[in-house]
Formats: sequence, structure tokens, C-alpha cells
Amino acid sequence: MTILSWNIQHGGGTRIARIVEEITAHDPDVIALTEFRTRPGEALSAALLDRGWPHVESTNPTGNQNGIAVLSRKPMRRTRQCPVSPENAVRWLDIDLPELGFGICVLHIMAAGRMEEVKTRFWDAVLGAAQARLNEPFLFIGDWNTGAHRVDESGKTFKCADHFVKLSAMGWTDLWRHHNPGNTEWTWFSKLRGGVRGNGFRLDHAFATPKLLGRVQGCCYSHVERDAGISDHSILIIEVT
Repeated sequence: MTILSWNIQHGGGTRIARIVEEITAHDPDVIALTEFRTRPGEALSAALLDRGWPHVESTNPTGNQNGIAVLSRKPMRRTRQCPVSPENAVRWLDIDLPELGFGICVLHIMAAGRMEEVKTRFWDAVLGAAQARLNEPFLFIGDWNTGAHRVDESGKTFKCADHFVKLSAMGWTDLWRHHNPGNTEWTWFSKLRGGVRGNGFRLDHAFATPKLLGRVQGCCYSHVERDAGISDHSILIIEVT
């Protein structure tokens, strides 16, 4: 089965039709979307329903809030209470896939800026959940706005990079790094004045527990959608048996 994770950039807007076409071309079984917005998300969900993804869960963002949605060919259920503060609950979505035998937590971790303390508390919750779920078949996935210094970025700008590293130290596996050792790929680029491409960063991640790792057959990025301007993020694709 294929899992696709994608930050669709501010809900998709006028790009919804192109987003649907690109997702359909990858033909995933499970679709995890960050920066999902309810109003444009109605059209997006309806289009994907028509194409074979009837099961939908979301964090129900309001107005211009960037939330999360998961669409699946198979039934899914929400069984866990969100462990972060209510104002950031739209950034965390836990689902269980009973027919597939594992669970997924989709995360959209904030960029730091003036919210460094908020980001730190969010990451503390991630590590707490990671410790509690370590012995389950489980996957963390999404846009994390975090990575390892000088590995997932050229410099040393990430906030909470120490939290990111702790996740691997706890026993979770960075799936892209595991399947692409020694490689460097960026999933998002900063912009300079005039829209010129700036520095590259790997912000989009998937981590698996030991009990799920053996079922993961591949993990890769698709950059063509980002290069075409359909979103500012690359797509992350995971293959699970």
C-alpha cells in the first residue's frame, strides 16, 4: 500500500484541481494533507471521493486556519485524544487503520519565529507520544518544519533540532534517511526578494516504530509538483506491505 503526505500550501486555493490530478496520478491508498482548510477542502474532498477515497478525517480548521486531513480507501477511526493545547489541535491528527494493522499520526509542526516556546511545547508532546507508542506498529508523518542541523539544511537554523534527533535516539527510524543513506534532497526552499529561490530544507518527514519498520519497503520524495508551483512543498511517498 502507498501513503502520500503533502503540504498543499494554504488550503490549495485555485490549485485544487491540479492537486487532485497529482494525487490521483500517484494512486495512494492513504492521503495525509497538511495546510488543509475546510472551505476549499470541501471541493478537494468531494473530488477525491469521486476518485475512490471515501473515508475522510480532519482536524476541522476554521477560517484560514491550516489544519490536517486524511483520506483513505480503507476505513479508519480516531481513537486518541489530542495531547497538545486546544489552539494547536488543528496541527495534530491521530488515526488508526484497523484493516491495515497500524496507526498514523499526522503532524504539522509550526515554524518557530516568535513561537519558539510554543514549538518546544509541541515537540515535547510529540516525544511523549513517541515514547508511549514505541512498541506499537506506528507512523509519524507530515510537515515538521524541523530537521537535523547541517544534514536537513545547509546551516544551523532549525529550532528544536535536538528534539528531532531525540526521536531517532528513542528507537524511531527516519524512513527517508533509512532508504536513501548519504543522499541530500530538499522539500522546501526559502524565498529571497523578488521570489528568487533561497536555501533548501528537508521539512517533510516520516518516522516508523520498530514494529512497523520491517513492513516499509520504500520512502521517496516527488519534487515535480513543487517545481511546477502546485505547492511549495514536495510530496512524500511511503510504501508499506
